[in-house]
Amino acid sequence: MRLRIAAKGGKCPAAVFLKAVMRGCCHPLAGLLLLWGCTHPRTSEQDATLRRGDCAELLLAADAARAAERPSLAREFAEACPSDKLEALVARSQPAEGLLWCGRAKATGIASGCDAATVAQLAGQLHPQLTIGPPDPEGSPDPSLAAALAELGPAYNLGWEAEEPDVIVGRLAVAVDHAVSSTTATVPDAKGNKQRIPATQHRFIARAVGEVELSGKTRVLRASEEVRDLTWSAVPTFAVAAKSDLQVPPEAELKRRAALGWVKALAKALAAAPPEAVDVTDARGCVAYGLSLNLLSGDPMAAANGLGDPAKVAACEKLLGEPAGAGIPVP
Repeated sequence: MRLRIAAKGGKCPAAVFLKAVMRGCCHPLAGLLLLWGCTHPRTSEQDATLRRGDCAELLLAADAARAAERPSLAREFAEACPSDKLEALVARSQPAEGLLWCGRAKATGIASGCDAATVAQLAGQLHPQLTIGPPDPEGSPDPSLAAALAELGPAYNLGWEAEEPDVIVGRLAVAVDHAVSSTTATVPDAKGNKQRIPATQHRFIARAVGEVELSGKTRVLRASEEVRDLTWSAVPTFAVAAKSDLQVPPEAELKRRAALGWVKALAKALAAAPPEAVDVTDARGCVAYGLSLNLLSGDPMAAANGLGDPAKVAACEKLLGEPAGAGIPVP
């Protein structure tokens, strides 16, 4: 007698039957027969993909298998891509594509894949298009921040938007402190011989401090720029002339450097915690959106499982060339 089991919607009902077996509602043999009936043999084309061993082809096939709800086949494809070949594929890819290769492997549940350092490096190089702005739409950027954005904004893909920014930032405060302390210095005398004499150390520290909203929390980012120089009085005993002129950059330059450091700190923080409001009109934006979904949900598989705004996820699947249902596979 032939046992024929059909599943509603074409999906395998093995889990349902196994639960029934555990409850004693049906014979264990029925569950085993069902599991056997739910297996899908590989096609000749899939076998050929495995034989070729091309990592890019294998990981794309794994995505297609995931979207078709065939996790075992997806894992089989991913495991056929050795770690060294995956590393080579990622190394020759742009950051967004590299993160997708890492994510495609991770989405199958394999133990091997991209390490945390590689993922962090790629995320730090992603630089999706982002805008920052004030809590109040009428606010204007601090002159130091405006100048720093003009200088570094293009490199980090950061811009200012007062009306509807992706990231809310507070006022940037930049100040310079001058501290002095006693020390000693080794200086030449009139004959060129080195003499150790009392001196005064001058430390000029420019500090930039500003608040930013990241992952629903307000964080304070800091950056600083420090320069030092020495002065001393004349020491007739050693024929050492006095030095009273400080050779340090002007205060405005120190403030500029501190503001630039703050923008770099902001870019680093955004790489680690991209905002969910990121624009998803290009690959970098979609990958950043996927990373934000993983971070905000606390689930590293959230984006690959299609969680998030359905319209955004669908748009990103299409833009990234992912099959419908594959989500945004990022690590």
